[in-house]
Amino acid sequence: MNITWHRLLWRLGWSGRGSHERAAVYPGLVVCEECDAVYNRQPLAAGEQARCSRCGATLGAGHRIDADGQLALAVASLICFVMGNLGDIVTLDLRGVRASATLFEAIAETWANGERAVALLAGATAIGFPLLVILLRLWVLVPLARGRRAPSFIAAMRALRWVQRWSMVEVFLLGTLIAIVRSAGLAAVVPGLGIFSYAALTVLLTVNQAAGLHGLWRRADQLPAAAST
Repeated sequence: MNITWHRLLWRLGWSGRGSHERAAVYPGLVVCEECDAVYNRQPLAAGEQARCSRCGATLGAGHRIDADGQLALAVASLICFVMGNLGDIVTLDLRGVRASATLFEAIAETWANGERAVALLAGATAIGFPLLVILLRLWVLVPLARGRRAPSFIAAMRALRWVQRWSMVEVFLLGTLIAIVRSAGLAAVVPGLGIFSYAALTVLLTVNQAAGLHGLWRRADQLPAAAST
């Protein structure tokens, strides 16, 4: 079997030895994404990095923010996400005529104007994927903070690792700021609660993602088998 397809099937959880046989999963081990070398997962202090001795790729990095700190960031992210979607993104004042819109209203208007691909991309990257990232982190972190492993922990961690790649709140924020600057020459522009909330959300998600998943795997692996829910 081609090595690319073999690695893809392995990441999806299939061993390749039979169409109905599931591959074994060992949270205490870490596999290099570049050369597939296998190592025991080790605790890493803040600022430390573990690199593959074969190819030099990064296996994991230590961070000052532990699982409890990541949980606090995830809760704060959820609050900012809700505020960002309930509050107005921007208010335009053109000769006394004021118009404001929330993010959902702006996406709905884009869809109604026939720009459906843009609306879908905006909805996925600014609403769908960030919400999935937040919910998956809460799903994993709340039980860990209570000394237990979440149900379907391994599947949730795999999904979190994949979804993080598609959460592009910072791209949405940058695009919105550019649109605000360009609109300032035509009308009075007042940034609303939504844009400030998304700015805070961008920072929170970036810090949480920088903390990585290495520490969460390590903490879950240290729990006794009876702690799994």
